[in-house]
Amino acid sequence: LFGKGFGHEEHPSTRKDQILTGKVSIKPSAVPDAEKDDLLEVAPQLATFIRGFSGSDEFIKRKTRWCLVIPDSAVEEVSKVFAIARRLDGVRAHREKSTEKSTKAMAATPNRFYFWAHRDVESIIVPKVSSARREYIPIGYMDPDTVISDLAFAAYDAKPWVFALLTSAMQMAWTRAVAGQMKTDYRYSSTLVYNNFPVPPLSDSIKDQLTVAALRVLDVREYHCEKTLAELYDPDLMPADLRAAHEKIDSLVDSIYSKRNYETDEQRLSDLFALYEEMTAAESAKGSKKK
Repeated sequence: LFGKGFGHEEHPSTRKDQILTGKVSIKPSAVPDAEKDDLLEVAPQLATFIRGFSGSDEFIKRKTRWCLVIPDSAVEEVSKVFAIARRLDGVRAHREKSTEKSTKAMAATPNRFYFWAHRDVESIIVPKVSSARREYIPIGYMDPDTVISDLAFAAYDAKPWVFALLTSAMQMAWTRAVAGQMKTDYRYSSTLVYNNFPVPPLSDSIKDQLTVAALRVLDVREYHCEKTLAELYDPDLMPADLRAAHEKIDSLVDSIYSKRNYETDEQRLSDLFALYEEMTAAESAKGSKKK
């Protein structure tokens, strides 16, 4: 797999801002609004351990969901709260019944997520599944206190110019060509789509321009903050100023790949696959020399 698609820099997915599942636990660790409020009313000290929890659906439709992040050192203390003790017992019992050895082993630490990749930094969230009706997959920034579930991907500590690349028409053409599908929806992949997306060397100047364009998209969204991303990115309802902001990104990203204007996604894909072959050939040659 090709993993260095961002010019002379390592592709973000090979660095610490790697796109991967933000993490997920077993279902007993997810907390709905009502239960969170009840917990805090009984034991306000639990606020330290409650974090936002978001997957594709929560992010796109602005639904709120929560999770408990309890370090080993706090388990004994928080278990004095009956609701927490019951929840931990539920996770333990669920894991003990599993036929998977790794899951059964985790029964001894019911406070821990089965897999944990969260980092306490700002991240770009990329929905794992998105409607094929949309011209762009709605991506965005997530605050450090929100844990991203395995139903979305996270690019930790990623710069705004990366946001611009990921929300461009070029990236969407690539996604439509190589991503999987769930029914008629796009199923994004950190390996097939993100890691393999070929990007030529980027100058500081173009990164600066992409950054300005990315921030413009985020600003325009704020103008329409009363609407969810599902509404904003409905092709029949997309506001004109948001569409214009995206078209600016499209124009900038297209210019990285070609001096001519693209009229179709087929033209974009032709250049993308040509660049992919060129860069993978270079990687292979480099690997052969090391041997």
